[in-house]
Amino acid sequence: MSLVLDRGGTQLDHIALCVPDTKRGVEEIAAQIGFQPVLTDPEPSQFYWSAAVPLGSGKFLEILGPNPAFKKFNPFIEVVRRLERPTPLFWYVATDNFAAFQAAAKEAGAPLERVETVTYEKQGVVTDYTRGYLGPGFLSVSPNVIEWRSRYSKLDDGEGPTFLGLELSHPEADRLNAAFAKLGIHQHVATGPHRMILRLGTPDGEIAYE
Repeated sequence: MSLVLDRGGTQLDHIALCVPDTKRGVEEIAAQIGFQPVLTDPEPSQFYWSAAVPLGSGKFLEILGPNPAFKKFNPFIEVVRRLERPTPLFWYVATDNFAAFQAAAKEAGAPLERVETVTYEKQGVVTDYTRGYLGPGFLSVSPNVIEWRSRYSKLDDGEGPTFLGLELSHPEADRLNAAFAKLGIHQHVATGPHRMILRLGTPDGEIAYE
């Protein structure tokens, strides 16, 4: 039995398009995809601020940028602030047994790192999850892993663009593909430069973010 949840024929739970200015980025992407993302209040004490639009079957597109209220230094958000266009920088798969996945990842030589549990209230609904990313070290092509216990319902339904595919490449593709296979992650990484391409279907045709 797979530890990774299916999201309508793909294991993608969500993918983040990062933008240097959250409000402007949301409006830019809304015009490109033909659907209006839902922008909610920032998570308490987080360096980022994000909006979301459904991709169907429980998966969603996250538009992520800086939280103007966050005044401390964060190296990731400094990278995001320098982006010249919406750029996919990380993606998630979901599990319903985080502890079991964490043990399997360690056994596969891809231990989960930066594991944290987050609980807060948004739009009157409690959001509660545990997340981490496949190591060793952070790579955009390696998925983050999340166990949702409660989340905002508009992430699961509503209108949005069509997910057409995720294309990944990396110089160490063989190592990554071997770890993915051990963990039941059905996502191929091609040998090549470190790259991620998200393809979406919109009312005006296909759009790709790289």
